[in-house]
Amino acid sequence: MSREVLLDEIELRVAELALHGTATPTIAEVLGVSTNAAAGHLATVYRKLGKARCGDAGPGR
Repeated sequence: MSREVLLDEIELRVAELALHGTATPTIAEVLGVSTNAAAGHLATVYRKLGKARCGDAGPGR
């Protein structure tokens, strides 16, 4: 049983960058936001995806 997870445009971009191993400070630079804001977006992505740790978000996990 799967459930649909909706990410907004920024969350989707953050998820894509994180999936490719981009560090949070670099994600912040790409998005033009503070490191804290990028970390917050990343935390939201993990929460929405039901992932407890960064490594859990990778392929096949």
